[in-house]
Amino acid sequence: MTEDQKKEMKIFAYTHWRVCKELDTDTGIRDIEALKNVVTMPGGGSLTCLLGQKLTNKKDLYSQIGWLVYYTLEGEPLNSKNKATIVLAISWILEHYNIDYDLEQIGDYIENLDIMNKGNADISAWFSKELE
Repeated sequence: MTEDQKKEMKIFAYTHWRVCKELDTDTGIRDIEALKNVVTMPGGGSLTCLLGQKLTNKKDLYSQIGWLVYYTLEGEPLNSKNKATIVLAISWILEHYNIDYDLEQIGDYIENLDIMNKGNADISAWFSKELE
């Protein structure tokens, strides 16, 4: 793992801890390998959007968000509140990039997302369409 990927895992784990603290539920990582998959993109890349690094275009941003959502839902790396953690992380990312969004709409989308029928590219396309 790269140093950036390790930082991203820590940020995502901290996001999860904050969600669980607010909702008074179980904290902790259920599957460390699944969490590694969340932050490890093809070619050894990582979710630089979690580190607050500016991306050159929105397509890359939405691609990273799609990856984050898909692999968090697919692998369920956290003991609880995987979906709530995703929503909080996306909220922070979109705020950082100064992108207007409807938190309730994103929450509803994540809550009802069926990853058996939608891949990370489909998720990226939804964010691209809804946030433009």
